[in-house]
Amino acid sequence: MAAKTPSFITEIPLKTTFQDMAVLAARLETGRQVYNAVLSEGLARIELVRNSELYQPAKFIPKNSKKERATAFQKARSAYRFSEYELEAFANLTAIASVWIKSNLDANTIQKIATRAFKALERMMFGKAKKVRFKQKGQFASLEGKTNKQGIRWTGNVVEWSGLKLKATITNDLVIWHGLNSKIKYVRLVRRIFNQKTYWVAQLVCEGLPYQKPKNVIGVYI
Repeated sequence: MAAKTPSFITEIPLKTTFQDMAVLAARLETGRQVYNAVLSEGLARIELVRNSELYQPAKFIPKNSKKERATAFQKARSAYRFSEYELEAFANLTAIASVWIKSNLDANTIQKIATRAFKALERMMFGKAKKVRFKQKGQFASLEGKTNKQGIRWTGNVVEWSGLKLKATITNDLVIWHGLNSKIKYVRLVRRIFNQKTYWVAQLVCEGLPYQKPKNVIGVYI
């Protein structure tokens, strides 16, 4: 597995038409339903894991026997296919069975939605959260890709995604240009609502460190 590299986010406003926003709204709603479907399936699998003959004895392994305990719990999770990979596979099968999902979301975006749901489930399973929250209408506000090569992509100051071409508003901000000159790992589309108006921004997840203002820069006044 490749080592993880540091990342930072460069946020850029997008120009969207009413038609663009209608398409994006439909894709968000599709994403919400996929997310909730994965949560529901994941909860069912967690219930099976916790009630299994593999899980029950694992609970009584002393906490100082970390390796033995972790292995026992992992066997229980594997037996009932509770993993990020398995829930991604479930999301893909759900999409294959639905023309509506396939027409709105690409495979990479579907997999990232599944990953997002899995992380929420994992937090609950390991006691870091009391429960998972299903997303109601309007509560699902972002979608993202896995890489900048397929699905949601940044190409030449435009976000391209399955027929959509969303032009960006680029300013002379050094922070923005630092991001644009960096390697882009993947793109996240985020819906924002301000004063009852809907806006869309692209969050470019870039490789490296965020812009640092040079020290001791002396301004020039004319």
